[in-house]
Amino acid sequence: MNTLFKHKILAGAILCSALFAVSSCDDTDVLSDAPQETLYNVMMADNDLTEFIEVINHCGAHCADSLFNQSRVYTVWAPKNKTFNKDSLISEIKEGGKRDQVFHRFVMAHVANNLHAANGDMDAKILLLNGKFAELDGYRKDGKLYYTFDGQTLEEVNRRTRNGFLHKLASPAEYKYNIWEYLSVDSRVDSVASYLYAFNDTTFNEFASTPGPIVNGVQTYIDSAFITSNIMLSSWSGVGMLDTEDSTYTVYVPSNDAWNEMHALAAKHFKYGEHRKPTKVTLEERDSLHNYYSRINLLKYMTYSENEQRYVKEPGMAMPAWHGRSVYDFRPEFSKDVLEENVIYSKELSNGTFKIVDKIPYNQFELWHDTIKIEGENTNFMKYKGAQSAERFAVSKIDLQADSTLAGVEISGGAYYMAGSNEGKQRASVTLTAGIPNILSASYNVAFILVPNNFPKKPLSEIKPMSMEVTIEHAAQSKQLYSFEIKDYMVERVDTMFLEDEDGKPAVITVPFCEYYDGYQDLNTEADCNFTIVMETKRGASLDPSIRLDAILLIPVEDPEE
Repeated sequence: MNTLFKHKILAGAILCSALFAVSSCDDTDVLSDAPQETLYNVMMADNDLTEFIEVINHCGAHCADSLFNQSRVYTVWAPKNKTFNKDSLISEIKEGGKRDQVFHRFVMAHVANNLHAANGDMDAKILLLNGKFAELDGYRKDGKLYYTFDGQTLEEVNRRTRNGFLHKLASPAEYKYNIWEYLSVDSRVDSVASYLYAFNDTTFNEFASTPGPIVNGVQTYIDSAFITSNIMLSSWSGVGMLDTEDSTYTVYVPSNDAWNEMHALAAKHFKYGEHRKPTKVTLEERDSLHNYYSRINLLKYMTYSENEQRYVKEPGMAMPAWHGRSVYDFRPEFSKDVLEENVIYSKELSNGTFKIVDKIPYNQFELWHDTIKIEGENTNFMKYKGAQSAERFAVSKIDLQADSTLAGVEISGGAYYMAGSNEGKQRASVTLTAGIPNILSASYNVAFILVPNNFPKKPLSEIKPMSMEVTIEHAAQSKQLYSFEIKDYMVERVDTMFLEDEDGKPAVITVPFCEYYDGYQDLNTEADCNFTIVMETKRGASLDPSIRLDAILLIPVEDPEE
């Protein structure tokens, strides 16, 4: 879901007034017993505030007049002349094209809706027009009352006008970046910022814009309003709502060097080939998939929402905001000590803490190189041949007899699949083809969880061994990648059988191209998968040619050294 963040391009005085009018509360009554001069007139007549007015007016023709002559109620904390660099701000507006930035970060940082009086001992949190919060504090010292706004001294307070209160500041309030904004400020995290900001989508908002005359049959606008959205500003499959002021986050942002180091590894694991059933993938699509998945997986556990830490089960641990593809996905917890040990910089911002790490505190197996598990009963990805009988068996630990082979055993998913065949006196072989979705261009061990053929209750003497040939195929590599022969394997219990190399160790299978997409919704059957595992049993009077499959596992391992 796209998350909108406030970013409007303003043009002229009408939009300025419209913006503030929308921001204001419904209470538009002016002060009944206040002076008749408006905020604008009062500030224009005050020799201490002419520079503040000048900056505002450079944001749009008569912008200050349009704002402060509104029949709405505001409070302004106006910085005095010579306390800020007026010329620099005006230069940004005129030469740097940063009118919106100056208006948002400087002008709106000193204005709030409604009346906010400095009155006695106080500690008030003020919502400003730019969406930020500031503290208005009052305290006593030596019998006198003093006031501060955002930590800056108020030299004059509670000057009443027709439409609000005016306070004078000894120094301007400091603009408080939120985490999303600060990404663009620190050059040490350019890589992360460039990647995330590339998802910005700015669109013209016709309804929020003020129409002008129709010229040559084309509608023109006196002002144009734009809304920018970013799909990454999400807690479900993004980095969190880092632009939201009323949320509190801690982020661990990798430095450019840390990003490049981990991305070099991720780039190898998200190599896309042109094969993808039923259609091929174009070069442009392959590049797009590679760029997206090899980067977004580096940032999955960057963000930690303070609100969600109440769900953490173990002390000293933290739970990331990333929810994955669905709410049911497993969400890991990480040691706070591990997260903190690589922090080289920390800064408090308006909606949390921004930290830079010089090493990503997670490895490939935590970030993207996961175990892939296909349940034997998941016939969407299974295809059996030569099976005259095929059945899904649901198995409950509670229902099993105490002396059953499966007693006390946890069957994955609570079910397994059996496929067998009979031809005359000899049972024929069975072939199972399993398509493996979301495989990476990486290395795995391959294992099968098998169920014994004496289920539910036969003596071990009646168990027959199974022999089969296992072939691993990939459509882009002339079908066959690896071949294994399994001879006389005795399945005497629910057992995990690894494909082994010549030394009897679990074989390392390296996949040339990945097929990692947005989950199973892109895939309908095993035929849509280019990476397949074929199990073909051998027939014989002394063999059990059936297949009783609980699950297939692809367990990630380190890539062999090149």
